[in-house]
Amino acid sequence: MAQSQGAECDAAVPPDKRTIAALSHQGMPIAFSGTIGMLYPGAASAAVLMLGPVGYEELCLRSTWRTLAEALSQAGIACLRFDYPDLGDALDATEPAGLDDWYRTAHAAADLLRQASGCSRLILLGQGLGGTLALHLAKELAPVAGCVAMAPVGNGRRYLRELAVWTRIVADRIGIGMDADDDTGCAVAGLRLAPARLSAIGGLNLLDLDGPYCDKVLLLARPGHAGDAALERHLAERGASMTTLAYEGYEMLTTDPTAARPPLPTIATVVEWVAQCARASQMPVHALAAARSHDLQPAALHGEGFIERPIRFGPGGRLFGVFCEPAGEASRSAIVFVNAGRDYHIGWARVTVAQARAFAANGIASLRFDTSGIGDSLADPEGPDEVLYSEEQIDDVRLALDVLETRGFRDSILIGRCSGAYAAFNAAVADARVRQLVMVNNERFVWDPDECVEDAIRYAHRSVGDFGATLKRKGGLRRLLTGQLRVGPAGRYLVFRFLKHVSIRLAPVLGRLTKHGRLRRECHRRFGVLAARKVNVALIYAQGDIGMAEFETYFGRTGEGISAYRNVSLATIPDADHNFTHLGAARRLRDMLLETVKP
Repeated sequence: MAQSQGAECDAAVPPDKRTIAALSHQGMPIAFSGTIGMLYPGAASAAVLMLGPVGYEELCLRSTWRTLAEALSQAGIACLRFDYPDLGDALDATEPAGLDDWYRTAHAAADLLRQASGCSRLILLGQGLGGTLALHLAKELAPVAGCVAMAPVGNGRRYLRELAVWTRIVADRIGIGMDADDDTGCAVAGLRLAPARLSAIGGLNLLDLDGPYCDKVLLLARPGHAGDAALERHLAERGASMTTLAYEGYEMLTTDPTAARPPLPTIATVVEWVAQCARASQMPVHALAAARSHDLQPAALHGEGFIERPIRFGPGGRLFGVFCEPAGEASRSAIVFVNAGRDYHIGWARVTVAQARAFAANGIASLRFDTSGIGDSLADPEGPDEVLYSEEQIDDVRLALDVLETRGFRDSILIGRCSGAYAAFNAAVADARVRQLVMVNNERFVWDPDECVEDAIRYAHRSVGDFGATLKRKGGLRRLLTGQLRVGPAGRYLVFRFLKHVSIRLAPVLGRLTKHGRLRRECHRRFGVLAARKVNVALIYAQGDIGMAEFETYFGRTGEGISAYRNVSLATIPDADHNFTHLGAARRLRDMLLETVKP
């Protein structure tokens, strides 16, 4: 079908000066060498090439990486961040062999940054494995004015052992065993690197470097980390002017993508060091980037059966997404994928990338995007502190529907998991453009205003059913009400959820005018809206998922209440966790989505 160009800031064509000025410090999406990056304007005499972490660490740090890039640009320093092959939004390598294609992509990024900024000198800034690559690339990418290594991987073999341990820790934390289909044992949260890549990483050792290959090095060291201390000595002995600072908040930052927040004091410290290293010029901000914008290549990735374009849209272009369309003819309907929690638009275990490209191969376009304050999208300064389960997130989904409409698509499809399912459901109720809705492991249909979002995010995966069973044993309810059964914050939240569950189930008996009676009525009203519009609604749950408790609360233990809505289907997927972490579970979910969504 013919595609109309929307009003959003689409980087599929070279941007003009007005576009760059409008984008300001939030970055201009661009595609090159099989990957997607974000280019930020500046006017200093050196530009920063950002070499990101990989795997689970990258998932946790995505918002921090964006915030750091924005802060550099605000300080007048041009920078570029990008994804390595097989990771993020980059194309997948057919047969990855070592890290050669990562190095080639870094070289292409350096060339692009020099071309766009007009700076011959670069400052390399890397986190985790990216910090290791920065120190290794300093000689090849000369002239390099300095390197920033944030918690770098000093010893590759030790790093692989840590990955193996962390894989088990995360698997235990989310209640699943090791993935029988993963032959590496190092796929933290399902983010797998090919064995050939892991072998090459195992051969890295920063203590083998002959020199720092740049005069100045900033090392953000983890407190008490022997490897960081040894690296500091090694580089200093070889003539580097070292600045070593404690990496404040590192452990919290890399533990959980939902809890991770940009460490603003650390970011300010890095920017100050880089600014001194760059010796910022007095040229007007944007001048260099704008002067060379006409040389940039169109931003499109061409994969097997699909074409992807990074776009900005929404008020001021603050929202970011990747539009994935078939290489051939597309159906009249297209999909919007909504964030689950704070997992950015690639999805947990990168499942959304795989789903989008599989749909494109079947002739269905899609937009995977980040709602406000998540991943690559900026927060709304006037929005809530917590965007999950907020009206603003629902409004962001409707802005994504605008993108599809301006591109000529009709009868849109929404797909969301967990909190993303809540946002998709409520956006579908509010917006008549939605014709199909898929909710995966949904945990809320309507939001109780007395429920704390922070508690829900932190404790939602604790079992209300198990807590109810505890109360039924040995006079548990009596002990709770008399204060004899002590519970902490998690227990108090489960008490709230248990009592709500019971009250909503009893609402037909206790009366519709109670608060929980009103919640029950509102839930069915929303389902009624979708039924009246004949919206095809699919509810998909991992077998035994915690979200089934919410479903049973409103529709009965056997789901008898859902039979009143002929437009609604219910399906379960066996052998899967809430996030569909394992390779087999992710494939089963993808296959069910492909079977369910029929434009």
